[in-house]
Amino acid sequence: MSNLFKLAAIALVWGCSVGGAAAQDNALYFNPELSAGLTAPSAFDGLYVGVVAGPISARKKNFNVGGEDIRPEFGGVIGWNQPVAAGVVVGGELQATVATDFQNSAYIRAMAIARLGFAAGDNGLVYVLAGVGRMGESTGFEAGMGAEVMVTDAIGVRLEAAGIGQIGPVPNGTNIPAISAMRITSAVLWQLDGPPASTAYNSGPVTDFAGYYAGVNIGGLTDSNFNFFNDYGWGWHLSRFEMGGLAGYNYAFNDYLRAGVETQLGVNFDTSGDVGVDMLALGRVGVVPFQGLFAYAAAGAGVVEGKGAFAAGGGAEYALWGKTALRGEALLLGRLDGGAGQTGLTGPVSSKVTVGTVWHFD
Repeated sequence: MSNLFKLAAIALVWGCSVGGAAAQDNALYFNPELSAGLTAPSAFDGLYVGVVAGPISARKKNFNVGGEDIRPEFGGVIGWNQPVAAGVVVGGELQATVATDFQNSAYIRAMAIARLGFAAGDNGLVYVLAGVGRMGESTGFEAGMGAEVMVTDAIGVRLEAAGIGQIGPVPNGTNIPAISAMRITSAVLWQLDGPPASTAYNSGPVTDFAGYYAGVNIGGLTDSNFNFFNDYGWGWHLSRFEMGGLAGYNYAFNDYLRAGVETQLGVNFDTSGDVGVDMLALGRVGVVPFQGLFAYAAAGAGVVEGKGAFAAGGGAEYALWGKTALRGEALLLGRLDGGAGQTGLTGPVSSKVTVGTVWHFD
């Protein structure tokens, strides 16, 4: 029995010591601390609130029964950011707005949105978003991209664009598949958890544009001669909003010359419910005239809207923030089969123009 009493006494003392330590760290909610090797200080961390405003276009009357097709919307946002790796932030937020034509028509957009962001410097974030919620007369989904910049320790500004589609039938019977509305939203945000102690995680030498890379981009796909766009019955548009991703590899011949390969995958849509996909494989040759700048020419082939296509053009990357570069690119697109009057670069070509952020893993 004496041994049992001894064991019980040891267990009691140990439990009290653990309980006392836990009492000193009585957080109101579960907030695990990840190792410094996994995360890095970020200006985008914790709770934030803000005001949002911008134009929203819903032209097919599946979300709004009457009133103007394009109108401003105003509202608010509350969300939470969590750094999960150096330069990578995940988060969620609630957006609620009222879209009004200031006459006799208004509708509410209320969305729960998930975000995945990548650092564009110590005070910048480029992110993709997806969400579901209520849009006027219907349940809807959103998908898009955006960027934020902290202008002070606690205040940031945002610009984002998203396509919106309905989920299930709408009460008025005007059912449009895929994306049939679009918003371009600006915001002013307040970080409520205060600035981090340091955000200088992206310091060091800039990329030399060699090795593997990946990125996201946003822009427009113009097809004024309808070489690729199909009539789905919802109304042809000469241009569509474009967003997607890319990945590739550059080989450094010397300090100045680079050559490599790249794949691009994009989704294009308009507010008529027309949606398409483009996939391109490109070869690239370029020069680094001075540290931080890469100018290149690109050419290749792929599929645009299910039709074989060639692509030719070029662009430039500027390493503003360490391993992260800002890119602008313009490509001419033509039909490989010579259809729709297309005969090489001398015929009526289409175009894909994008801007984006590229992360180099060198």
